[in-house]
Amino acid sequence: MDVKTIIENALNIPVIELSDPILSPCAMWYQLYQESELSGNGSATEESETYDIDIWCNTREESELYAGLLKASLLNTKYITYPALTFSFDTNGKMWRANFNFKHIKED
Repeated sequence: MDVKTIIENALNIPVIELSDPILSPCAMWYQLYQESELSGNGSATEESETYDIDIWCNTREESELYAGLLKASLLNTKYITYPALTFSFDTNGKMWRANFNFKHIKED
């Protein structure tokens, strides 16, 4: 799954690495973990990858706008769960953050 391309196509903002400085607006993504979804008799028949995507903006309204665009794109992507979305204000960076969390069910 090419998460970076999905973000770039949906938002047209920079997608940065975790170690890069955060300049608004921008987005970053990372894979949290992999796990089996269906297992039995000591073997997994299906696996998933869990991802987080952060969108950083100066205003809540801007983060809501970008989040809406990305959510529409994610909902049109096959084999992912419905994305959970939260909004928060980072007091250290003085920026709004929209955060998506979802699973991608790996195809065989």
